Amino acid sequence: MDERPSRSLALALCFVAVIWVSPFAWLLSNAFDTSAVGILRLPQDPGVGNFGRALSGSSGLQMWNSLVIAFGTATLTVAVAAGAAYPLSRIRIPGRDAMLWGLVLLRMMPSTGLMIPIFFSAQKTGLLNHLGVILALSILNLPFALLLLKNFFDTVPIELEEAAHVEGASLFQIVGRIVLPLSRPGLAVVWFFTFTTAWNEFLLPLLFSRAESGFPMSVGLYAAFGQQGAIDYGFLAAYSILYAAPAIAVYFLLRRNMNTGFAGVGVKG
Repeated sequence: MDERPSRSLALALCFVAVIWVSPFAWLLSNAFDTSAVGILRLPQDPGVGNFGRALSGSSGLQMWNSLVIAFGTATLTVAVAAGAAYPLSRIRIPGRDAMLWGLVLLRMMPSTGLMIPIFFSAQKTGLLNHLGVILALSILNLPFALLLLKNFFDTVPIELEEAAHVEGASLFQIVGRIVLPLSRPGLAVVWFFTFTTAWNEFLLPLLFSRAESGFPMSVGLYAAFGQQGAIDYGFLAAYSILYAAPAIAVYFLLRRNMNTGFAGVGVKG
């Protein structure tokens, strides 16, 4: 057997792996080097001082702002979308599917094209703040969240709800004790999708928050690339790692719920 093709493939894979790993290696080496100069090397002055600076002062406040915006947007979107998706799943409303897909098609418009009416609406109502960002992002994310949750509620066996109704359960008991627990994977997927979208949002927080103290990390990371013509590579690398950490942590916290299906869910005769 000719080993030359396998060796060539192994070399190609190693080359791709080096290219893929290099940016992460650069981040780690500069983040843990208090005298980083922006090149890929072993830390010459190892320490966690860059992370301390990234978590203090205005940078720490920006992380808090990002958490407030992302958690608030994800929670509000899921709550509103679930409340609207369940009736759409159970009630035969004329033109239901056309309405849902129409909302999705409208949402596929470039978000930058909606910034002007959103901004002036927020300005007139005094919502040029974090609450305004949360409301605007929730509205923008509702079409996809509504469609996903409606399709997910469709998979919940309606026989379970009918059996609970026969036993005397109210609508709120049926939804709270049967539909929502069985829909936990779908709720987790929509919550995670909305959280990451809000976490990475740049334009809306930049327009709504005029002061540096109101910026989230997405805007702060842009500002960290250069202030007064200088770049602090150690701070920038540490800030970038901290910026990526919450989304990764949320994924691992929700991974079990997002991977759970309806295997084993059924109705006994």
